[in-house]
Amino acid sequence: MEFGVAFTSRIGDYDLVALAESLGFDQAWFFDSQMIYSDVYATMAVAARATRRIRLATGVAVPSTRLAPTIAHSIATIAQLAPGRVELGVGNGNTARLTMGLAPVRLADMQRDIRLIQALLRGEAATHECEGERHLVQLLHRQQGFINLDHPIALTLSAFGPKTLDYCGAECDGHLTWNANPGMLTAARARIDAAAHRAGRDPANIPSKNISPLAVLRPGETAASPRVLKSLGPFITNLLHVMCEWDDKLFPAESSISGLVTRYREYVESLPAARRHLILHEGHLVFTREDEQAFLVPEVAEVAALIGEPDAVIEKIRALEAAGLRHFAFQVTDDPIGQMRYFAETVMNRY
Repeated sequence: MEFGVAFTSRIGDYDLVALAESLGFDQAWFFDSQMIYSDVYATMAVAARATRRIRLATGVAVPSTRLAPTIAHSIATIAQLAPGRVELGVGNGNTARLTMGLAPVRLADMQRDIRLIQALLRGEAATHECEGERHLVQLLHRQQGFINLDHPIALTLSAFGPKTLDYCGAECDGHLTWNANPGMLTAARARIDAAAHRAGRDPANIPSKNISPLAVLRPGETAASPRVLKSLGPFITNLLHVMCEWDDKLFPAESSISGLVTRYREYVESLPAARRHLILHEGHLVFTREDEQAFLVPEVAEVAALIGEPDAVIEKIRALEAAGLRHFAFQVTDDPIGQMRYFAETVMNRY
């Protein structure tokens, strides 16, 4: 099992990435959401200069917020600073689009952009469709120190729905999921593996990676402990945002929290329509707004995050590994140094 840590992209947090490397983490993920965080590639660039071993990945880049050639150029630029340790995570967009009032990118549009990115990262010329026109594009000057295409850059797809999982298995280098449970992962791997076989690919070369909201409990703590609820607050509200903004069929609400989800949807409907998408994401995965404090309850925390004492967390990760997981990562929140150190000491080093 590989272990990673996910960061909201903050330009000055390169020292945290260096600490993650020193603690033995294999990979650092950086969220790409232009309205709420620092620029993901600038953040990765300074992290690259502060580290030597740890892999650096977007978690995830979103086609349409940047042109596909720009995404390819940006990750290839980071690869010049961190050759052989860069990964491009791609998805159809959560806050990167929702904070601008836009729905996630359609799968067909995402496929078109990903195929172009993949071709460009292979050093090929390919057709770019933009503004009703089609033109040949290629990353030039690859031997002049501007970009690095000499080391393969894996493209890992954030995939949940059946069609996206099929596409992941057929054409992508890895599978990224969020807060997966063993049943969810088993079902996802079945589709990925089947699609890979149909495409003549080896499913073993398409690893599943997971980023989980996490609370490793200290002695005497429970999901209801104040420190735990404060730490998990941004994940609790994120789950409620998903319940309001995404398709119920893709992310159905757990029956144990359906009543609270209904109350949260009523709260969202009370927000001014013109600014609702802005208000809703203030503090996203960073802090909990005062008007959302009433929703910070252990019942939602237990659905939103993986919670347990160290031995229980290890057991849960092993269950995910048995279901096909190859990489487990968690996102830091209000105490990044303490969270990384405690996880490394009590979970990662004992796994």
